[in-house]
Amino acid sequence: MLTTQIQASTAGAAAAAKVYGRLNVGLHAPTKANKDKEDSYFSLETWGQILLEPYKYLLSNPGKDVRAKMIEAFNAWLQVPEEALEVITHVIEMLHSASLLIDDVEDGSVLRRGVPAAHHLYGVPQTINCANYVYFLALEAITKLNDPTMVTIYTEELINLHRGQGMELFWRDTLTCPTEEEFLEMVDN
Repeated sequence: MLTTQIQASTAGAAAAAKVYGRLNVGLHAPTKANKDKEDSYFSLETWGQILLEPYKYLLSNPGKDVRAKMIEAFNAWLQVPEEALEVITHVIEMLHSASLLIDDVEDGSVLRRGVPAAHHLYGVPQTINCANYVYFLALEAITKLNDPTMVTIYTEELINLHRGQGMELFWRDTLTCPTEEEFLEMVDN
């Protein structure tokens, strides 16, 4: 069993090196502490790019973009200013993609849109961290709209998303069949 774990760990490290190697950065933090961002081996921008790799991988194989099309259609009536609409559309795509990364891990998905799911290339921990990072980048984008209502809506919807997904996982893992009412409540979330 230990041999199998070592082989899996070595294979995972080799896969990570191959995937991250195209970033042209090392996999290990520098040994010397450096406070000057310009001279730092890892700048915050480089860190951000590394952390976003699973997300960028998912985006490289796009879906149908239904959410953006729906937003555009609804805006015929809502008339949201273009700048705010761009932020909202981008944030919704970020949230959807981040939730797909998490969902693939939770469901043990092998494929997403016909290619290997991100966690098979980047590992479960990195993929989960990436998705959470994207949630916070989306929140950061929403706060730039300077509308507290948007932050409230964002928070409520993320709570709903996790509540619904959590109940689905609970029912799956406990082999519990929800009532029709419970199921519809979960879908709403």
